[in-house]
Parts: sequence; structure tokens; C-alpha cells
Amino acid sequence: MLDASIVTSTVEESLVPQVIRPVSAAWVWPAVLFVTGVLALVGAWLNPVHAKLWTLLPYTYIGNSLAPLPYDGAIVWLGSRAPLWQVVVIGVVGTVLVEYWNMELLRRILAREGTHGFRKHRLTRGMLLLFNRLPFLVLIGSCALPIIPHYPVRVLGVLARYPMWKYQLAVIIGRGARYIWLGLLGSLFRLSVWLLVVVSLMALGLGWRQARRMNAEGATT
Repeated sequence: MLDASIVTSTVEESLVPQVIRPVSAAWVWPAVLFVTGVLALVGAWLNPVHAKLWTLLPYTYIGNSLAPLPYDGAIVWLGSRAPLWQVVVIGVVGTVLVEYWNMELLRRILAREGTHGFRKHRLTRGMLLLFNRLPFLVLIGSCALPIIPHYPVRVLGVLARYPMWKYQLAVIIGRGARYIWLGLLGSLFRLSVWLLVVVSLMALGLGWRQARRMNAEGATT
């Protein structure tokens, strides 16, 4: 007879989310972002009248990458200084491009053996079960609403092996809606750039503090 502990261990291992590494080379998407970002900066230099819109593309790469930098304030600020449709289109295009790199990078990280404990953790599997109930709506909500952090939802999308085209469609809908209401906010209330910077940094600090608290609580359980 098989040892019950062996059977239990085998069943638990079968429940651990498995991540498949990307087939493309690791340099492909960073190269795409670098080249298009440089071209946008050249465009800003050649066309200083519309420099704000040109520089929005590379800033979108930074603000929507895995680096925790404030971005929403820039959309609010541009909403009162540039045509809203142009701000939304550039923001969405830039977000879609950087999300390809975000998801590939997360797949490479989460496919490593060192992340096995994280993938096996019951909290991770519990969140994944919740995500799989309504993944498309969860993705749209995390993209559109600032109260739902998108960083952990990206991770859940990778662990769930969610199709990339559906993920990007949710990004287009969610981020498009978010940039529209942020731009409208900027057009209705011409806010000071310094006020936006302070508010953005405060929101970033609160989010970072909450993430550290959750990580500490998870380590003690």
C-alpha cells in the first residue's frame, strides 16, 4: 500500500500552478520598448510643440512596468494640456506594448524553481481559484480602478496561463476607461503638477507599505 503522506504530497504537488517559459528570446521585448522609446524621444526633440505627447510613450513604459512609479498623475496633468483622445490612444498603445514584456518577465521569474514555495502557498492557490471564476472582469477592474492593484493580478494571470490576447483585450478596455476618466478629471480641474506629484507619491507609499505588511503577515503564517 502507498504511504498516505506520499499520496497527499503527490496530490498537493499536482495542484501547484505550473508556468511555461516564453519561447521568444529575453531581449526581444526590451529591444522593442527601447527602440520605440528612443524614436518617441527623437520625435519630442524634433517637434517640441507636441513634446508632451511624444514623451508620454516612454513614460508609459516606465509607469506601467514592474517598476512601482506613479503614472496616473501624468494622465491627469496631460488631460488639461492635450487632446484627450490622443492621450488615451498613446497611453493604451504604450501600455499594451509594455504588458507583453511584463508578462514575459513574470513568466520567466515564476517558472523558476525558487518560486515553487510561492506557487504552492495556499494563499496563492486560493487567490488563483477566485481569479479563475471571473478572470476577464477581474483584469478589467484592476486596469480601470485604482482601488484594485494590478500587480498581483498580473501574477495570477501568469499562474492561470490566461491567454495573452484576452489579457491584452482586458488591458485595452480597462486602461482605456481609466485614462479617459483620469484625462477628464484633468480637463475639469486644472491641478498643479506639484499637487499631482505629492498625491501620486503618497499613494505609492501607502501601496508599498501595504504590500510589505501583507508580505510580513504571509511569512508568519
